[in-house]
Amino acid sequence: MIMNVRIEKLKEDYERNESKIVSLQAKNKKLAEKIRQLENAEIIGAVRESGLTIDELLSLLGKTEKAPETKNDLEENDNEI
Repeated sequence: MIMNVRIEKLKEDYERNESKIVSLQAKNKKLAEKIRQLENAEIIGAVRESGLTIDELLSLLGKTEKAPETKNDLEENDNEI
């Protein structure tokens, strides 16, 4: 019977650790997303400060194909003015 008490204690510790691991993985996922958002904002700011056009930027990055054109809200608002 002493062995069963030890086993139960170890199982409880194991389950607590599993719970902590899941919680920490979720926290790391959120932190990684925040880091990515901040890095993206920093990159966008640097690109805007450079004054390059989209075509110049793509050329600089070695992207020879032109990005597909998309219509956005700003274009729609320009047409309304």
